[in-house]
Amino acid sequence: MNQISCQSASPSLLQPQVRSLDLLILLLVKTYLLVDALQGFLQQQWALNLPLSAGYKSALMLLMLLSCGLTMGRRIVMLPALLLLLLVGPVLSFFTLGHSAGLSYDIGMALKLVAPLLAAWYCYGLCQRDAALAWHNLHQLMWFGFAIIVINLALGRLGFGLSAYLPSDYFPDQQLGSKGFFKATNELSALLLVFSAYLFAWYWPRQKIIFVIVLALSLFCSSTLLTKTGNAGVLLLAIFIPLLQARAQWLSHRRLIQLVMVAGVMLLLLLAWQLPAVLPYLPLSEKQQFVLAQQGAIGIVLSNRDLFVAENWFYVERYFPDWQQLLGVGNAGLALYSSKPLAEIDPADLFIWFGMAGLSWYALWFGGVIRLAVEAWRQAPQSVAAGVLMLNILLLVVASMAGHVLTSGMLWIPWGMLNGAFLLWQTTADAASPEAGHAA
Repeated sequence: MNQISCQSASPSLLQPQVRSLDLLILLLVKTYLLVDALQGFLQQQWALNLPLSAGYKSALMLLMLLSCGLTMGRRIVMLPALLLLLLVGPVLSFFTLGHSAGLSYDIGMALKLVAPLLAAWYCYGLCQRDAALAWHNLHQLMWFGFAIIVINLALGRLGFGLSAYLPSDYFPDQQLGSKGFFKATNELSALLLVFSAYLFAWYWPRQKIIFVIVLALSLFCSSTLLTKTGNAGVLLLAIFIPLLQARAQWLSHRRLIQLVMVAGVMLLLLLAWQLPAVLPYLPLSEKQQFVLAQQGAIGIVLSNRDLFVAENWFYVERYFPDWQQLLGVGNAGLALYSSKPLAEIDPADLFIWFGMAGLSWYALWFGGVIRLAVEAWRQAPQSVAAGVLMLNILLLVVASMAGHVLTSGMLWIPWGMLNGAFLLWQTTADAASPEAGHAA
């Protein structure tokens, strides 16, 4: 991403069109969560299962693709090339088994995988064209998205919206937590981390009272969702982002920090070894206590996702040849045999569905965004780069254990744009601040 340059055959002719396109795209990205919430509201109140969100985001992807096509030239073909590479295995399964519904699902999932890259490319180009406009609108996106989540979950606490966990999931007679009018609890938890990471990193060096308010609201949201991702993630972001931003203070004590990190890793290994004995004494939620009693410590950590992965791989090995396992079998193949083709551990799901192409994209995406965040953080430790770095590391862990990160339809817009905006973190110019964007 850092080698992409803003090129156009005729910049003077395209500039007005690109500017108008930017304004439309930025309006859509700041309001997309309202569409997600509206779809959930209509489904709950009137049982209307309208594809509002899918249509809205598809239109947004096409507009971003058009913008990147106008400014990046032929390099944009990398995106459809990646899409086609991911779909080789699922298409073979479709022609073999004729499962058209499964192939439609695979196409949608492949689009979700490439969507963060598209959002990152778009935001990178926007930062080159107009840094002030980019940062002002990115700042608004993070605040609007965070506010929408808080309002939805506040309504959930008041009894409106959807339960986070249905009775059949854990208890036969209880509904636990709330996700407001959104549909996906785990995706909403990961999305909360995106908004929180930005706001923590922006306000800690500037206005600590706002940092504290955002932290309190984030903990309110995570406790409403009742997810490990939300509760642990918010706390880790609140602790480590200020530490990363204080790099100048602790850089001279690197040796001591390395020793502390080694001791911390050993402590974590010891904790993992003794986890079954320790968990009963931790302040677990009612849901987690039930899971601990029924499934043990590994049930708390993975929520039985490892069993779903093992079951899905059993079907893949039994019904598909070795060469197709490397290409992926897709939902078009797996759904005919498995009752839960989505095991919700991203690297396992991507390998089973899309083969080596899916697993390679998982590694390349996380490796790329973490490397860019590290470089930006080293240049400007007190910038938002500290939040982006911690967020990407945390989402890598979440994707590897709980899924719904690269396969999320809610996450790609703010997460992708945040990673594409690394040019903003490398500058201290007042013209590239959110406040300066008011004049744009």
